[in-house]
Amino acid sequence: MGLSLFAGRRKSRISAATVVSVAGIAVGVATLTAVMAVTGGFEEVFRERILGVYPHMVVMSRGEIFAEYESVADRVADIPGVVGVAASTYDEMMASSDVATSQALLKGVDLPRVSKVSGISALLRGHDLGILKWDRTGAIPVAIGCELMSRLEVQPGSSISLTTPLQGYAADGGAKNTLAPRESRFVVRDCIDSGFYDYDSRLVLMDLEAAMHFLERGPVVRWVEVKIDDMFATERMKEEVLKNLSPYTIDEVVHDIALVRQGVEKVVAREIPAGEPMSLESMSRAVFRSRRAVMYSDVGWGPVQDYRIIDWKDMNKNLFSALRIQKVVIGLFFLIIVVVAAFNIVGTQLIVAKERLKDISTLVALGASRLQLWKVFVAHGFILGCLGVIAGVGLGRLVVWVINRIDFGLDAKVYMISELPARLNWGDVAVVAFGSAAVVLLSCVFSSLRAIRINPVDGLRKIS
Repeated sequence: MGLSLFAGRRKSRISAATVVSVAGIAVGVATLTAVMAVTGGFEEVFRERILGVYPHMVVMSRGEIFAEYESVADRVADIPGVVGVAASTYDEMMASSDVATSQALLKGVDLPRVSKVSGISALLRGHDLGILKWDRTGAIPVAIGCELMSRLEVQPGSSISLTTPLQGYAADGGAKNTLAPRESRFVVRDCIDSGFYDYDSRLVLMDLEAAMHFLERGPVVRWVEVKIDDMFATERMKEEVLKNLSPYTIDEVVHDIALVRQGVEKVVAREIPAGEPMSLESMSRAVFRSRRAVMYSDVGWGPVQDYRIIDWKDMNKNLFSALRIQKVVIGLFFLIIVVVAAFNIVGTQLIVAKERLKDISTLVALGASRLQLWKVFVAHGFILGCLGVIAGVGLGRLVVWVINRIDFGLDAKVYMISELPARLNWGDVAVVAFGSAAVVLLSCVFSSLRAIRINPVDGLRKIS
């Protein structure tokens, strides 16, 4: 009887209800697969674009200046799991040409080391960072974002001005150490095409030594960039780097314990004055106050952290949080299509139960229990659903292939990228497939209970 449930009134043909049920599940799964591929594609492309310009982590000084960057870079480079380190400056300023002005982000990079922490050399049109080497004579060479180049209406070989407010020091002796705006002319050597509008419209790249000369801040940087062997292990590597840069010695442990002990003794002496009898109430109060004093005291313990570390997820937390929320919400929204298609199986099984009334009645008369009939109908519905899921995954892959072949021409000013990415992640496909199969199974369980609630006597009366 099991296989006959898939057939129509003419047992040589598959029933229309079966075809509609499978097609409904397939369309729902294909739609959900394509949506997950597009939302996941946005997340992957943004991550690739960001890490093309910026590293996995940056080490920053908690002080006003970061002058010991070379020793910090050497110590971090020796940590297992670190692939490369490079110092860098990062400053906001104005860029202008003879015809236009725009905001800019100046990034000074250590040319010999920067390729070890990011893929920025591959983003230059000429793929050569050597053109940015400054020989300390003439105009400083720079590479600017291709969108910024278009906005300023300049070409390789043209000159631009960079103006940084309140970053340099006045050159005249009477105003020594007085903050003053700094402006200089630079020659454009190449453009940066990262595919990420926010970078292409503002980034200005130059040699680290040249950036220090222009900013007149001396040998200081904004941060030390760090690349690790596993970009998703940033939390673990943060701890390793901080342990290396700020070790917690035995002397510091003993000192901190002594400070905590002194604080607790003061609290106890205030709550239980000398010479007064000690009661259970006073002891409980002293313990409670001591605990609060330790928790909220200004006296801390642990290593003194001279540095802080920010990883790529922290630097782009809002962006990736929004993408994850969008992925979940849109996925749940399109899951409704699968739910509706699963309800179609309910109707299919009721139709099958009506059409196979005589067969079911005969089985009941021969001793088949309702549990056995229920298992048959559950298997029938679940097989229909699995066929739909398999067809839907295949159809979804086809849709993703078509999306990648079509140029949708996205507005980079709105979406930050110019093409619609569709990346089929097999983890997402597995979630879609098993989630859809679970929805189908639940619908089959309840629909099968309804399908077997027939009176076998009615079926036996129809047997001639």
